[in-house]
Amino acid sequence: MKRTGKNRGWGWINRVRGGGWRALALGLTASLACWAGAAKAQTEAPTATVQVQASGLIKLEDFFRRPEFSEAVLSPNGRYLATLSAVNSRLNLVVIDLDTRKASVLTRYDNIDLGRLRWVGNERILYSAVQLNAPSGQDAPRAGGLFVIKRDGTEERQLARTASQLMKSETGGFMAMQPLRNIPGSADEMIVSAVVANDDSFDLYRINLSTGRHRLLTAGRPGDRISSWVLDSKLVPRVAVASGKGSSTQRIVHYRRDADSPWQELARFDETQPPAFVPLAFDTDDVHLYVASNEGRANMAIYRYNPNDRKMVEMVAQHPQYDLGASPQGASLNSLVFDPETGALAGLRIDADKPQMLWVDETMEKIQASVDATWPDRSNVLSGTRLASRVLISSYSDTLPGRLYLYDKQTKRIEEVGASRPWLEGKLAAVKPFRLKTRDGLDIPSYVVLPKNHQAGQKLPTIVHIHGGPFARDVVQGGRYGPSFGVREAQVLASRGYAVVLPNFRITPELGSKLYYAGFGTYGQQMSEDHEDAVTWAIDQGFADPKRICISGASYGGYAALQAATRPTNPFACAISGLPVTDLKFQRERADYSFSPAAVEYWRKVQGVKDFDDPKVREQSPLFQADRIKIPVFMYVGEQDARTPPAQAKRMADALAAAGNPVKDYFVGKGEGHGYGVQAVNVELYERMLKFLDQALAPVR
Repeated sequence: MKRTGKNRGWGWINRVRGGGWRALALGLTASLACWAGAAKAQTEAPTATVQVQASGLIKLEDFFRRPEFSEAVLSPNGRYLATLSAVNSRLNLVVIDLDTRKASVLTRYDNIDLGRLRWVGNERILYSAVQLNAPSGQDAPRAGGLFVIKRDGTEERQLARTASQLMKSETGGFMAMQPLRNIPGSADEMIVSAVVANDDSFDLYRINLSTGRHRLLTAGRPGDRISSWVLDSKLVPRVAVASGKGSSTQRIVHYRRDADSPWQELARFDETQPPAFVPLAFDTDDVHLYVASNEGRANMAIYRYNPNDRKMVEMVAQHPQYDLGASPQGASLNSLVFDPETGALAGLRIDADKPQMLWVDETMEKIQASVDATWPDRSNVLSGTRLASRVLISSYSDTLPGRLYLYDKQTKRIEEVGASRPWLEGKLAAVKPFRLKTRDGLDIPSYVVLPKNHQAGQKLPTIVHIHGGPFARDVVQGGRYGPSFGVREAQVLASRGYAVVLPNFRITPELGSKLYYAGFGTYGQQMSEDHEDAVTWAIDQGFADPKRICISGASYGGYAALQAATRPTNPFACAISGLPVTDLKFQRERADYSFSPAAVEYWRKVQGVKDFDDPKVREQSPLFQADRIKIPVFMYVGEQDARTPPAQAKRMADALAAAGNPVKDYFVGKGEGHGYGVQAVNVELYERMLKFLDQALAPVR
């Protein structure tokens, strides 16, 4: 690793009035040494089989319960803690004065949860509406929007509309809004990135949070289809990134020297081939840019770049495996961490097998080292401004869902705020990284989850879970977002005695550009070979029973499960196909992105065909190969899934029945979309999935 130092208008939201606020329980102050000494060794359970005793099981409901609290954010001065806590059985906004320990409940919604907290100064808090334990389909999109409230509970205001309001075709106002930059010294204003009706670009606005009045900052922008902007320290928009016209998969980077200079094209790159060039932020001199690029290398690294000379000045950071700064598609990875008040570079985050943090700020570097020495088996994420009196610590691991702590810079002591999901602590299985070596020489970071009581040499029924996207990534992550879908499913299945392999594969982003680009033109071919290579690895490790291996996944993973079963080299005894793509041409014509020529063109390049009438498209569609599938199949869909329309799953089930191999079970998530949100629906899904696995992977007598 190399580093250099340089309301109103609430509409559908209801409130429950009256009643006192529920105080948050805060842990007792303790020194770092005391916290370290409080760790308890875990004892191993008896040898597990699929028939685990009921008394030792985690209830399925517990995997999908709303957390006790989540997403805590410190005010810039470190005095106030804004967090989300269960009030009225929903996540509502609570603010704690850390000097007096007084907690105030600012919101009491009873039909929506809140999320994405952000302080503006020390007096105002931004938040959005999110959905937990609610259907994810098109009839229930209450999430979204942007709202602001003062710390004392006054001056509530809606700044941007929710998805529900947009669907009702309400006119006027912002369609989408994202906080971009606080304004130093101001608690009333901030800069936001927003879209208004009938526009295809994000513009920047300086908005007064007290009055809602706003001023456009990007008049005379360099073009249309702009998705992101970069400001200098004087808050002047000087870099704009736009998408290409029509079906282009290019991105165009525009730049100007100052507010009075003309815009010029600085660079352009294609999302499907190297090299990529992604602007991240201005350095404090307002001349140099931090950029991410993979030109001449196998992954994305971060550089200081002179846009006037169009030259890389120096490398700031690189990693031997993982992309830093941005993915080769152009999406920011938030690798660079800046002080939210001063804008100065504070540190570097690396999302490797587990997150790593390197600090430029010496105070934060010392605190990080001390905390990591105390809890070496956890990921410890620090946040707080340079001038704040306290630092917030989000601490989690594969087996610890998440705990929050406060570190006092003056006393150098830690106290616990609380646990997010205490009912799962000490019960989860370890998620261990490994490197999947493919038959053609790729080396891919992946994970495996074995039951807690697995003993060496014990052979287990095994599930190979394929992540979605395929431009997603399996991650072991706690705190705000929790683990990826694959890790969550792995914990459910491991708790019932199954081994679960979570292979990433070619085209998975963030694992190095070489792996990402290697996936284009391999859909249903070498990508499927990667899934088979994961089986070979599991058998070679000695824990997988080669006759009792199932493939599982949702979205692309649902496609991969069915595609694997059509191949003559299929090593799987059964397939679980969720939210699947079964007819690739149908998918490109009917999915929610089919209106976008660029998205359809991107998928054409992924599949490596000249058009979607190419015979190869039909050959790679499981729907037309149903007669090749001889193993038991379980399918599940979302009733209102717009991403992978369930009509093609129904056609697949009909084709399997016609071929003499009807699906063993076909589960429909009522009201759900592309993924399930309701706890009861998730519980029923896994009850039926476990029943299917118990039968399909029963021991051979």
